[in-house]
Amino acid sequence: MPSSWVLVLAVLGGACALPSPVPLAYTQALAEAVDSFNQRPEVQNVFRLLSADPEPGPDVQFSSLKRLNFTIMETQCSARSGARPDACEFKEDGLIKECSAPVPQPGGRPVLDVTCVDSTVDPVRVKRFWPLLAVAVKVVRAFRRK
Repeated sequence: MPSSWVLVLAVLGGACALPSPVPLAYTQALAEAVDSFNQRPEVQNVFRLLSADPEPGPDVQFSSLKRLNFTIMETQCSARSGARPDACEFKEDGLIKECSAPVPQPGGRPVLDVTCVDSTVDPVRVKRFWPLLAVAVKVVRAFRRK
């Protein structure tokens, strides 16, 4: 009887030790998103990850993220060369793009819905209302004194 219990425990222990499907790591998901962007026909030079929000680290809970937010920069390598982005140097004055992509689901398709906007364009300055309000108050006070 004790030998059958040992056999049952061995079978259960072996079943528990079977590897479960490994969830996609945050850094791997970012790499796939950049690779997905680099496969677009309009991309002339390979882009490489410049930064991510949040930055990859042990405290990042990948399962809690809804979207991947990252910045990529153009490198010196041609997109048709097949070079890995990590092996390419950043291009001086290369394009910088702010990108976003949905977090891939386990067992789902690779990241294909990467949306990027060019962040090297000079931002448009918008005048705010509040500084003008202070000027208007001074003008009104000046008229009241007269």
